[in-house]
Amino acid sequence: MSKPNKKRLTFQCWNCSKTFSLTIEITDEQELILSCPFCGAESVAKLHREKKKTVYRGEGDTGQDEWEYTFPTIIQTQTRE
Repeated sequence: MSKPNKKRLTFQCWNCSKTFSLTIEITDEQELILSCPFCGAESVAKLHREKKKTVYRGEGDTGQDEWEYTFPTIIQTQTRE
């Protein structure tokens, strides 16, 4: 069993513009639903993945892309629709 991949990230609320940090588990989901601890506004933070490398396992293999998330210093949130 693998250890959960957790990371502390900083977000900026779309509503009150204050920044806050949360420790989140990094999964394959590309959107996080958050609630601002200052004003209570619900928001969405979109995470972006970039291709890290392509892995070939043997002759004739077309390859499998490996991805990793890249995080800016402060992640901007958006209103939740």
